[in-house]
Amino acid sequence: MSDLFADGEFWGSGGAIIVVIAAASLIAMAVFLYRLWVLQRERVVPRRLIIQVRDLVLRGETAEAITLCKMDDSPLARVFIAGLRQAGKPREVVKEFLGEVGRHEGMALQRGLVVLETVAVVAPLLGLLGTVWGMIDVFQAIETHGVGDAAALAGGIGTALYTTLAGLLVAIPVRVGHSMVMAKVDQLVLGMEEEALDLLDLLVNLGEGPEPGSESLRAVP
Repeated sequence: MSDLFADGEFWGSGGAIIVVIAAASLIAMAVFLYRLWVLQRERVVPRRLIIQVRDLVLRGETAEAITLCKMDDSPLARVFIAGLRQAGKPREVVKEFLGEVGRHEGMALQRGLVVLETVAVVAPLLGLLGTVWGMIDVFQAIETHGVGDAAALAGGIGTALYTTLAGLLVAIPVRVGHSMVMAKVDQLVLGMEEEALDLLDLLVNLGEGPEPGSESLRAVP
C-alpha cells in the first residue's frame, strides 16, 4: 500500500478528481483541528468564571458579575449575562432569556460541522464519479484498440480504482471526526445548561425572583 502512494502512480492515474478529493480532505482537516481548539472546555465553560460569578451573586453584586462576564468571551459568559440582566424578575422571565441565548450559543458551537458532513458525503461520490469516468475511458480504449492493448486500458482502470479508494480514504476519517466534534458539542451544551440552571436557582434562592417552581430550564435543545 505504501508503494502505491510513493511512486506517484496513485496521484497520476487518479487525475483531476484525486486532486479535488485531496483538497477537500485538507479543508476537512483544517476545520476539524480548529473546532477542537475552539471547543476546549475552558474556552466554552470556564470554571474560573463560574466560581467568580457565583461569589459575586452570593454577595449581591450582580452588576459586578455582569461586568466580569462582559470581559470574558466564552459562550457561557454570554448566557450568564442574559440571566444576570433579568435579576429580580420572575423566574419564568429569567428562564426564557437564559434559554434563548443558550439555544443561540449551542447553535454557534456547531459551526464547521456542515463542512465536515459535506466532505464525508461528497468524497465517496467524487470517487464514484471517477470510477464511472475511468470505465468510460476503458470502453473507449477497447473500442479503439481492442482488448489486447493492456497499456491503453490501464489508464481508465487506474482512474476507476484510485478515485474510489481516495474517496473512501477521505470519507471514513472525516465521518469519524464529525462524530467526535458533535459529541464534544453535546457535552459542552449540557455543561452550559447545568450552569445556567445553577445560576437561575441561585438568583431565585437569593430572593431576586419568585420561589423556584417545578419546571426545569432547557437552555438548549
